Amino acid sequence: MISIILEKTVRILITVKNNMNSIREKIDFFFYKNKNLILYIFIGIFSIFCELIIRKILLSTINENGASFLSFFFGIIICFLLNTIINFNVPKYFFLRSLIYFLLISSFSIFFQRYVLNFYFYETLTYEENRYLISGCFFFVSYLLHKNFSFKYKRTVGIAIYLNDKENIDKIFENVGNYPDFIHIDLVDNTILKNETLIDLDKILKIKSLWPKKETHLHIMSKTPSKWIEKTIKFVDIIYFHYEIDEDIIKIKKFIESRQKIAGIVLHVTNNYDELAQITNTFKELLILSIKNPGFSGQNFEKESFNVISKLNEFKNRVNFNLCIDGGVTSSIIPKLKCDKVVSGSDVLLNINPKKQIMRLKTLSRYEK
Repeated sequence: MISIILEKTVRILITVKNNMNSIREKIDFFFYKNKNLILYIFIGIFSIFCELIIRKILLSTINENGASFLSFFFGIIICFLLNTIINFNVPKYFFLRSLIYFLLISSFSIFFQRYVLNFYFYETLTYEENRYLISGCFFFVSYLLHKNFSFKYKRTVGIAIYLNDKENIDKIFENVGNYPDFIHIDLVDNTILKNETLIDLDKILKIKSLWPKKETHLHIMSKTPSKWIEKTIKFVDIIYFHYEIDEDIIKIKKFIESRQKIAGIVLHVTNNYDELAQITNTFKELLILSIKNPGFSGQNFEKESFNVISKLNEFKNRVNFNLCIDGGVTSSIIPKLKCDKVVSGSDVLLNINPKKQIMRLKTLSRYEK
């Protein structure tokens, strides 16, 4: 009798524990999914607070209109810098473009708000009350505009999945859920690896069913990528293929773009490229394969990659192409990478808590001064 009671008690405790873990996970994901909005709210309130303090100080030296204009301008700058550095992962080379968008949207927002609310509230409230009120009324509109324009160019982190018969897609989804910003699919054939395992194209459908709203990238490691492009193109958003292929690069690119998809070129860090300027003028998506041997997960990051990345970031047309780093990316490497996208595989999937590791990588992948 006692053993039965103990057994039932243990089962109840296990159920309670599982339910608590599930609730905790849902709460974690809620804050993860809405972290930009939550931080934006606190930064917005703090920025207006700073603006009002600056205005109060300026009123002792200049007229009201001048004090209001200057304090509003400083408030915008404070809000932009905090959002750029703390909230959104805006790379350095997009800083000026983001600032211009932010100034335009913020200026339009405040003038429009005053025009509308002047008829109802402006004369009856203090300046301080009015600033918080009008900002609150148009908050979500401003947030959506800033998110889609001012902070559109932010650094993202994706998870790598191999398209072979050994990869357990359901297990990967269980481990990472919807935490990755995008899904990066690696397809390797026997023109690159002689003993490569069977390629399972049906797994693309599985990936799309599990992550229907995620942008999907396909990295084709093959000397003849056209063989795979036709079979996969309708399921993916970006198709990366290597510079060292046995086919016409421009012809492959045009075919991908003719199907309303984005073509990306892969530069293997172990090779030398004298045509980098021409490549960046031709392709808008570049991927640096930063490991020694294509097709193997868990390799170390090749340090020569830093030189290639640095060279690409110095190009005058840097804002015209996206740079993705794939291979050997770990918690110690990612803060040093100046790029737009990062792909991680074993560092996330072999971690004791893959979801938290993705959050950690995104936290470490902050804007660098």
